[in-house]
This record gives sequence, C-alpha cells and structure tokens, in this order.
Amino acid sequence: MDTVTVTRGPAKDVSQSIMIEQPIEMPSFRDVARSLSEWHGPGLKNALKSRRTMVLGAVICSIVAAIIGMTGRLWGPSGWIEKTAAFLFIINFTWISSLFWNAVVGFLKLWFGWKTEGIEWPETKSEGAEELTSKNVILMPIHNEDPARVFAGLQAIYESLAQTGNLAAFDFFILSDSTKPGLWVAEETAWKELCRTLGGSPRIFYRRRRKNTGKKAGNIADFCAKWGHCYDSMVILDADSLMTGSTLVTLARLMEINKRVGIIQVPSFTVNHSTLFARIQQFAARLYGPLVFGGLSFWQMGDGNYWGHNAIIRISAFVENCGLPKLPGRPPLGGYIRSHDFVEAALMRRGGWSVLLLPELSGSYEEAPPTIPDYVRRDWRWCQGNLQHVRILPARGFHPVSRVHLAVGIMSYVSSLLWLAFLMTGLVSAVQYIRIQSFSMSGVGLSPAFHADPASSFQIALLVAMICMLVGPRLLSFALLFRYKDLAPKFGGYYRAFLGMVLETVFSALLAPTMMLFQSGFVISTFLEKDIGWKTQQRDDKGITVSEAIKGLWIHCLIGITFAVFAAKISVMLLLLFLPIVSGLVLSIPLSCISSRNSVGSWTRDHKVFLIPEEIAPPLILLRVGTLCRNWSQILSGR
Repeated sequence: MDTVTVTRGPAKDVSQSIMIEQPIEMPSFRDVARSLSEWHGPGLKNALKSRRTMVLGAVICSIVAAIIGMTGRLWGPSGWIEKTAAFLFIINFTWISSLFWNAVVGFLKLWFGWKTEGIEWPETKSEGAEELTSKNVILMPIHNEDPARVFAGLQAIYESLAQTGNLAAFDFFILSDSTKPGLWVAEETAWKELCRTLGGSPRIFYRRRRKNTGKKAGNIADFCAKWGHCYDSMVILDADSLMTGSTLVTLARLMEINKRVGIIQVPSFTVNHSTLFARIQQFAARLYGPLVFGGLSFWQMGDGNYWGHNAIIRISAFVENCGLPKLPGRPPLGGYIRSHDFVEAALMRRGGWSVLLLPELSGSYEEAPPTIPDYVRRDWRWCQGNLQHVRILPARGFHPVSRVHLAVGIMSYVSSLLWLAFLMTGLVSAVQYIRIQSFSMSGVGLSPAFHADPASSFQIALLVAMICMLVGPRLLSFALLFRYKDLAPKFGGYYRAFLGMVLETVFSALLAPTMMLFQSGFVISTFLEKDIGWKTQQRDDKGITVSEAIKGLWIHCLIGITFAVFAAKISVMLLLLFLPIVSGLVLSIPLSCISSRNSVGSWTRDHKVFLIPEEIAPPLILLRVGTLCRNWSQILSGR
C-alpha cells in the first residue's frame, strides 16, 4: 500500500473527507474516431479564423520565398548534394520563420494591449474581495528532491494564500515518489514540522507511493483516482515552482466563472539562481518570454497547450478525458508517456474543453538548470519525451492545433539534426566548389558567378532574412521596453538591457553548435532505444570543475579543432565561413566552466548586467522562500 499521511487538527470542509479513499475510474485513451466539440461560441469563430489565417499566411509566404530562392538548386542541373542542401534549407527556414511570426504577433498583442479572448474575466480586480466557492487542491509531485526547498516553497505559497483571505478554498498535497530511504524520513519530518509551524493546519497532506507506476503522470493520476472527487480543480506545481496567493485565487475564480475551461496555463519565469548560465537564462526568459507567450496566446486562444506545472486543471474533465495509454514497445519510445503534459492538453481539447495560456497573469516562477551539463541532462529527458509523441501524433480525434503543438515539440529537437545535415551538405558542396576554382570575396558562396547571378543574390537575401528572423524577436522584445517605460529600470535601464541582450545573443550563438550536436545525438539515441531513465534534476548552484567539463565536452571540442584544421588546409575562406560554428565547439569547455561559476554570475549582477525585475524589486514570496530555505536546511540538518 501507499503511505498516506494526513494532518490532525480541527478538520473541516473537504478535509473531513480526505482520509476516505473513493477510487474512481480514470479511463485510458482510446484511439477511436469521435466528433470534436468546440469550446467557443459563434462569436469567436471569425476571430480564430482571421488570427490563424494571418499567422499561417505569413509563414506560407516565407516558405514560398524560400522555395523560389532555391528553385535553381532543386530543379536545376546541380548535383544531389546541392539539391539536398536546398531542401534542408527550406525546412529549416520554415521552422525559423514560424517562430519569428509568432514573435511578431506577440509583439503586436503586447504593444496594443490586446487581452486574451475566449475567457470571461472576473469583474472585481481585488482577488480577496469575494470568497471562493470552489474546492481546490495544490499538488506538488516530487521525486528525490531536496526537502528543504520543497517545504520552503510550500510554506511560502501557504502564507501568501493566507494573506488573500481565501486559504479555506485550498488544500495542499505533497505526492512523493522518492526512492531514497533517507529522503522519506526527511520528507515526513519536514511535513510534521510544517504542520506544527502552521498551527496544526488541517490542509496539508503527504502521500508516498511504494511503486512509482507511470512516473509523474501516474503520480497525479493516482491522486485523481483516490481523492479527485473531493475537489473541483487542482494546481500542479514542480518542486521548484512558486505561485503567489493572488494568482492562485485568480485562477480558481476563473475556473468558477468559465465552465468550459479545462486547463489554464500561467507563464512562469525563472528566478533564484546566481551562476552566469542561470542568470543568462533568467534574463532571456524574462525579456523575450512575454513576446513568445503573447504570440501563442494570440493565435491558439482556447486550443492551447499545457507545460506540466504552474497551471490549474478542472479535475472532472481531467479524469474523464486525460487517462494516458501505455504505448507498446520498449522505452524510450514505448512504455509510459513521459512528456504527459502535451498529450493531456490534446486529450482535454479532444474532450471539448478549452486549454488557455494567459500571459496577463503574473506571480508564477520556477528555477532553471544552473549549468550547461545540467541543462543538457534535462534536455535529453525532454527530447525523449517529445519524440515519444511521434507515436501519439496520428491518433484520431485530436484538434488540428493540438497536432501542431505535438509536432512543434518533436521539431524542437529534430531541427538540430536537420541543421547538422544542412551544414554537412553545405560543407561538402563548398569543398567541391573550392576544388573547381578558388574562392574570392565576390564568389564566396553558393555559385561560381555569385555576384552576377540573380538567383544567388536572392539566396543571399534569404540568408540575411534568416539572420534577421533569429535576431528579430530579441529586438522586438527590447522595443517593448519603450512601450512599457516602467519596465526598463527593472532591467537596469535601456543601456544595460541592450548590453544584456547583445551578450546573451553572443553566448547563445557560441552555445548553439554544442547544443546542436547534443540534441542530434539525443534524437539518434532515442530512435536507437537508448533510455536515459528518470533522474532528479540538479537545482543547486554548484559549479563544475575543469575535469567535469572535459569529460562531458571533450568530443565537441575535438570536433571543432579537427574541423578548423581541415577547413584551414582547404581554404582560409572556408574556415571564416564556418567560424561561428567552430568557435562555439572549440570554446565549449571554457564556456561551460566559466558559465557555471557563482562568482562570475555575481559579478554581472554587481555590474547590473542580466538584471531582471525580480532582482530589482523582489516579490515578497521570493524573499520569503529564500529565508525559509535557509531555515529548513538548518531544521533538517539538526542544527
């Protein structure tokens, strides 16, 4: 049996029945044809159509331009290598252009202040003005996490909720899948201490499973099957998640008002780390993230996606529609579904419920991997989960936009392999050309008569357009600081924000070749059925040593050096052409070491580089969780 522990105290409302398990059936997904009901009325149909037509039309125009530019290479007398390179370029250009146009519509939404449609907002602006009528539960599934961080976050959220006056509408469940005996003891000790600290609150519960069937998705499904009948909605949090009480109350109230909403996803921003790598991630997410969220919200509306945490879910709809199948075959492509969130959103939408992303909401936070190796390990796990969706994508009954979400998740990793293939075919093509005639500045490129060939000139225009599409979202995000002038000082001012943007762009450009090789390897190994398993994410700001960096990145550095020597022997121009890629690979080891240092991250903060609003004016919940983390560490260490 699972270990189920409940608080003792003056239980009331839902807490009185929480000890009684009333198992309910959560039917698994069946791949059968079914009619798709819409979440919206006729009034929003035209808005949906016009928005998606605008975005899709812009992407199609970009694709047509790429095809026109590559016509000579696709259907001309060129060899198969150039034809392959042209085909790969079109695919990669399509991928980048779709991301770019999403950012453009996000910019328009934020610049003009358009609110997300498809949802009715509460009339009152004071979240605590009226009591909630719904019963809600905050779930934190954990697996071998640091108990100090887990319970510090829970306490901070609890206290923030209490300040809204709506604490009675929420319960808390720690759903432990921890497998280390020492952590079991620490978790139960921390839970008992938290209950004592909060005056014997009847609203905090702890459950540990003996068998981790289905991993995180199975953990949540187990809760829903046993205690889901007690609640209307559940808020899913990760071990590093934080949400303010006012945001939680707003979410619950939105679910009360909007009866056809199944999931509301709140954008979350990364905070609380001090390594250079983490601070760069925090800065990028905080400056560029609103543009991405705004774009997604603009065109997907109620056909949105779910990211597995910092979201509220209607339990009855979840139980009815979101039972996950166990895929045939061996992991990682078979077995239990890993990236369950995308699939659950698709199933929720399949059941006729809306799934919304609301960039208007704030007060939602998480933490980023502190170092490049930690980021890579998480990315490998995510890659295997996303590629598993290849098995789900053809299922019947999904909304077309849900299929787009699944395909985008797959493409986010397959694109690295396509970029690698494009670069390799481009390299072979360049070497062949060099053997025919030497390079010159007027003919560096894709054609012997590059300077005089209109088709080649058009191809150069496409390359320039691609670079603009990569840099454009960053510039648009920076431009929004002039629209919302109160934000600029929170990034250190216009100059510091621009400097941070430039440095982040350089860092990302250096990191990109390394991640391209890693992700290409992840894709190949996944299809070769190499399973990474289920490991706990590193969340502490622990730097890496030179030996650790060499162990993880020596092959990338060696590839960069080998390629540089090879290119230099053939032509200096070839080396210059591929210099951005070579530089990132050769510098991968020192880049990993330096970016993992707290001292370097602190130096940038002292000099007001990579600042985010949460550092300039920290929300109370972030200040509180920092204090509580130190307190809980002392309590659990026996000091």
